[in-house]
Amino acid sequence: MAYKFKASDRTVQRAVRRIAREQIDGALHAIDSSDRDTARHEVRKACKKIRALVRLIRPSFSGYARENGEYRDIAGLLAGTRDARVLLDTFDMLTRDTELDGDLAMALSVREYFSQQLADAEQGDAASEQLDEARDRLQKARRRVASWTVDEDGWSALGPGLAKILKQAEKAARKVRRKPTALRFHELRKRMKYHWYHTRLFKPVWPAMMKPRASELSRAADLLGLHHDISVFEEHLAGLPAEAGLAEPAGALLTHAMEKRGRLEEKMAPLVDRLLAQEPDAVSEHWHALWHIWRAGAGS
Repeated sequence: MAYKFKASDRTVQRAVRRIAREQIDGALHAIDSSDRDTARHEVRKACKKIRALVRLIRPSFSGYARENGEYRDIAGLLAGTRDARVLLDTFDMLTRDTELDGDLAMALSVREYFSQQLADAEQGDAASEQLDEARDRLQKARRRVASWTVDEDGWSALGPGLAKILKQAEKAARKVRRKPTALRFHELRKRMKYHWYHTRLFKPVWPAMMKPRASELSRAADLLGLHHDISVFEEHLAGLPAEAGLAEPAGALLTHAMEKRGRLEEKMAPLVDRLLAQEPDAVSEHWHALWHIWRAGAGS
């Protein structure tokens, strides 16, 4: 179930149909054979890969809006208690290597508050019903894959989508540099992650170049993901109800979180700049040449 193009793919249309089916089959298998948390994680991951796939062919795929929306909704259906868990994981990450003293030592009471929120969320969690609905929707979506039509073939089907995501990432990075808000970093994260998935799809074209690029894109996506988690954590800290009596420890924790986020931003900036150093059209032209060489070798 490798997420990549193959030399045996005779057309782009056949390739995207194959890759989509493989991802759906993997998700269905996870629902039927894994515990609920693993199943939800695997289904959400498959949905992200399929959304990246259809974004790549978007200019030549009239079914993009429907399919992108469907996989987005399936993933959202299975978000479950993820947000509540992220708050606890972020708290643990922020305090793991920190000496807890003063108000920060009292921050454990904040963790207890978030733990109770998670417990409440889990009590009302309808995981089984949600997974059943996801299975039904994935099975219907799989049947639609057979009718997917990609109007172009070869690089004409792939190049425009690749360049479009890179241009969006470049624009998002410029906005972050001008005014680094949580929302702008989140937009940058989404575009970088799409490009990471696209790089993985093209890995066979030249593994020696694509593998290290994919690795660095993965690192950037992880750092941007951590940045997003900390930003969400800060929002929840700022929104704690006054009656909870957590103002002082939450304030100390908020200061610590903001400092950590600032260090992350300094660490991410040169990595993102390096990954986006080339003009999107230049990247597309380069990969076009590599694709042509690879396909010529596959046909010989």
